[in-house]
Amino acid sequence: MKVSRSAMLAAAAAVVLSASACTSVEGGSGASSNSSSSSSEAAPQSSESSSEQAQASSSAPESSSQSEPSESSSSSESSSEDPGSGPEGQSGLVRAKVGEEAKTGDMTVKISKVVDPVPVSSDSFMKPDAGKRWVAVNMSVTNTSSKPLNFSTLFCVDAKTDQNQTADDSLFSDYGTKFNSSALQKGDTAVGDITFEVPTGQKLKQVDVKCSLSSLQGDQRAIRIDVSK
Repeated sequence: MKVSRSAMLAAAAAVVLSASACTSVEGGSGASSNSSSSSSEAAPQSSESSSEQAQASSSAPESSSQSEPSESSSSSESSSEDPGSGPEGQSGLVRAKVGEEAKTGDMTVKISKVVDPVPVSSDSFMKPDAGKRWVAVNMSVTNTSSKPLNFSTLFCVDAKTDQNQTADDSLFSDYGTKFNSSALQKGDTAVGDITFEVPTGQKLKQVDVKCSLSSLQGDQRAIRIDVSK
């Protein structure tokens, strides 16, 4: 059986085409495999990057929370200062009770006794106003500054009742030894009784002492003595 030359050439061409197609398919699968491999290698790196970012963000609040306590601590320390216990020249209150000495840089004050009510005889010419009674305190004042202290019960002493009303110093009471207002030199002490008019139904609560008009310098704190008990 004779085979023509053209048929043999056609068969050879078919074999060449078939081999080329196989080579193309094998190369494509290799490229796909390489792509898949590089993709899988990149995935762990991105995962590690995300983990590092999470750790960084979780560590950030720690520094913030550590700074907060120091701020609150300094606030509580400043709020604990006593406005009445500072150095000379500071304003505020020095508190005491009957029988206790109250001291500032300028003076020492003590109320040793409270008489409530002051006894008044029926035939006495001087009596409290209607609806009031007399309450007396025995006070001592010592000048502890280096300057003269002009102490006057009219300008240096202020009394209040338990209803926050002013109790005026009575000028007509002759009870005890009347407190003499005078200029006290360094180390001088004045002692005497001060009588206040207090409305009926109220109690003498406090006596404040401050002679701010005697000096524009020095310890300007007021002394408050609780006489309610």
